[in-house]
Amino acid sequence: MGNSGEELPNGAEEAIGRILNRDLFLFILDIEVKRSRRYQNFLCLVLFKIRQFSQEGDRQRLQACSRTLSHLLVEEIRESDIIGSLELDKLVVLLPYADVEAGTHVRSRFEDALKYYDFKSKGFEIMIDQVCFPVNGSDMMDLIRGALRVP
Repeated sequence: MGNSGEELPNGAEEAIGRILNRDLFLFILDIEVKRSRRYQNFLCLVLFKIRQFSQEGDRQRLQACSRTLSHLLVEEIRESDIIGSLELDKLVVLLPYADVEAGTHVRSRFEDALKYYDFKSKGFEIMIDQVCFPVNGSDMMDLIRGALRVP
């Protein structure tokens, strides 16, 4: 049982264990960007932003939504892809060797999968964005800023 009193889907606890914390994710992203630059490969980040409709800030409901989204991401990605949590309401998937077209395909798959989850009735919207190296940035911070849309 989660903190919200809702039953977690089968495998959800294992999924949460596969999500890297912010510091570890940024460390790995930095290594992957340097590797991509050295070997002239692409990489793509697909960012999932959880937007809460109500401004009440119900942290337990947000945690439950994040757990459900984490479970979905683990189910849908390849084992070589890396999932990280930038914040409670922001999850990101690192797709090594994926160019813009491959990232768009993965993003589309996630959008299709999200249709089967009723986040809106629980007061949430999942927004998906993507950035790719080297198209949208030449280093880790460029990519993170682009994904978060920070000027």
